[in-house]
Amino acid sequence: MGEVTQKHFKPGLTTWILTSLFLGILCGLFFGDLCAPLKSIGEVFIGLLQMTVLPYITLSLILNLGRISLKQTRNMALTVIVLLIILWCIGLFSVCLMSLAFPFWQKGAFFSTSIIQGTQNESLYDLFVPANPFFSLANNAVPAVVIFSIGLGIALSSLSNRDHLLDPLTVAVQALMRLNRFVVHISPFGIFAIVSYAVGTLPFEKFGLLQAYLITFSAATLLLAVGILPMLISVCTPVRYWDALKVSQTAVIAAFVLGNTFAVLPLIVEAAREILDRYHLEKENSGGSPDVLVPLVFPFPDLGRIIGLIFIPFSAWFYGESLLPDQYPKFLSLGMAGSFAKPAVTIPWLLDLMHIPHDIFQLYLAVGIYTTRLGDALRSIYLFSFAILAAASLSGTLKIQWKRFISYSLLWLCIAGIVIAGIHTVLNYTFKDLYQSKAMIADRQLLFPDVPYTILKKSTPNPVAIMPGETRIDRIRRRGVIRLGFDGKRLPFSYFNEQNQLVGFDIDMAHRLADDLGVAIEFIPFTPNTLIKQLDEDHFDLAMSGLEGTIERATAFPVADSYMDVTLAIVLPDYRKAVFLDFEEFRNSTDLKIAVVSNSFFDEKAHEYFPNASFVQIESEEEFFEGEAGDASILVTSAETGSAWTLLYPKFSVVNPFRKDIRVPLYYLGAHDVEFEEFMEVWLELKKKEGAFQTLYNYWILGKNEERTPPRWSIIRNVLHWID
Repeated sequence: MGEVTQKHFKPGLTTWILTSLFLGILCGLFFGDLCAPLKSIGEVFIGLLQMTVLPYITLSLILNLGRISLKQTRNMALTVIVLLIILWCIGLFSVCLMSLAFPFWQKGAFFSTSIIQGTQNESLYDLFVPANPFFSLANNAVPAVVIFSIGLGIALSSLSNRDHLLDPLTVAVQALMRLNRFVVHISPFGIFAIVSYAVGTLPFEKFGLLQAYLITFSAATLLLAVGILPMLISVCTPVRYWDALKVSQTAVIAAFVLGNTFAVLPLIVEAAREILDRYHLEKENSGGSPDVLVPLVFPFPDLGRIIGLIFIPFSAWFYGESLLPDQYPKFLSLGMAGSFAKPAVTIPWLLDLMHIPHDIFQLYLAVGIYTTRLGDALRSIYLFSFAILAAASLSGTLKIQWKRFISYSLLWLCIAGIVIAGIHTVLNYTFKDLYQSKAMIADRQLLFPDVPYTILKKSTPNPVAIMPGETRIDRIRRRGVIRLGFDGKRLPFSYFNEQNQLVGFDIDMAHRLADDLGVAIEFIPFTPNTLIKQLDEDHFDLAMSGLEGTIERATAFPVADSYMDVTLAIVLPDYRKAVFLDFEEFRNSTDLKIAVVSNSFFDEKAHEYFPNASFVQIESEEEFFEGEAGDASILVTSAETGSAWTLLYPKFSVVNPFRKDIRVPLYYLGAHDVEFEEFMEVWLELKKKEGAFQTLYNYWILGKNEERTPPRWSIIRNVLHWID
């Protein structure tokens, strides 16, 4: 009897990657933020993977295009264009379909802490035009590198002595592939480091506000990656559905973990080549080599970016303003065009064009670590599927099996319908409350412990007069009360929150001032028009409500050093921001109507910068946002104040079209008293040096909460209690 040979299981690369992924999750959960040093190891690994990719794309395109004839190149170009259009249409249809998952409900405002600024435009010239190929290579301008490589490859294909260059290029490509395989073999270690760091340090609460988008985006990605794309391969070629999934999984998993499709392009090429060789789908010199097809379409929009457009209908739903059917052609065409750029540029641009409040883009960035990785996974299976379908078409082996195509299409449409209905139901009954954010500026509380205070409804002179030889400080201490003037509509400096409590930056400063003096507070209301008269008649000791300096105030009362500088800006509806593309023409328009708070610095500046405009005088910024400023189209105020109001009225945005920062000083105004003025200057300087002023600035102006973020939950800290 012959010896029986026992076959031992030998784990492949996919098994090792999945194992390292699982171990990385366990490590992150166990050690928590102690995994932070592993970030450097992950970054080194990603860098090693990327070092061969761009040289590989360049040389591979030149080599493979140089080998085929011009006729074959034309055939390949036609196939690529048709197939790209088909796949893009599938992606856009999926966006429309998945947007049905968002039910309609009344909008809930949310909190955004950033002063809105214009998006940075990419240089399309540098991105697509290889004026200097070495610059394009050095700056990872993949589209420009691809265009240069295509041009050189086509030029090379018409030369009779091209073999003199093609042979060395073949050796160079093989060397790059071997180097990449070596790096890929150590990928389990790199993936372990990346996953451990991400799981150990990523705050889970970031995902709370965007669960609707995350669920819908994940569902769309899975339907395409697991269903539609492998199905297309199986009904158009002899390739079995499960073979397509199994062979591509290594590249897909690696792209998801790394968050970088570019780094795994060689893995995608190898996976596609394995399928083509196994099923004999590629013919020699057909131009259908994955080495050409994958790098060729990599710079173009892919399903990962297209599916990311779901964020636009989600944003409309977020604000209770679902996109109407007649808006979808505009949205899809603009979204498709914008997909050639990075999402960080495309998404804000689309939000503006679709008249959706811009504030929500901050939340989009907050969950980018997850959506980007999922998009890279979808991009990998998209490139893999494209390479197989294009190669089969060029070799003449692509044949649509219509019965299977129709039955599979109906099956996946039913599955998609069930998924969409399920998400719709879940969002309708479960996640509504998550978007009624309690972090809005209207809900903010005073940061410092408050002192005893009274808010007077009517302004009257101080009932206790200053005695002969007595200073204002002496009277305050004798009476045990400091009277402070406030304007209750000066966000974020002094205003009433939703609990009808008087709060704001200057109110917090007022409580700290009274605490330092050891006295109580009487808050006295004033308006910009009555301020000077009230100060002159001794209604209050100090006015604290984000008051900017004006010529009238400077001549009427002594002005101490400014405690804060704010930025001159303009507030207008989101959708009108495009009018500032030509600001010089806009500011000289005679049809312009501008709202300004009367007797303010901004009233003076608005007349200076808009000489031909007509002006609407208002008592507070609230009148403009409530539509009580006539037909005024813009408001001139500070960026800090305007941003606070746009948190309550998110259909408006703050812009600075002046091409420079125009700083506006703010003052605390008091009546004539040298000792009191010197005291206030010293007190302000002390508050700045001890950090109290900066703390309040971060809290009220920048919107940063002072709560210390506890260390991430981990087994070693929260379960075993081995560390503090």
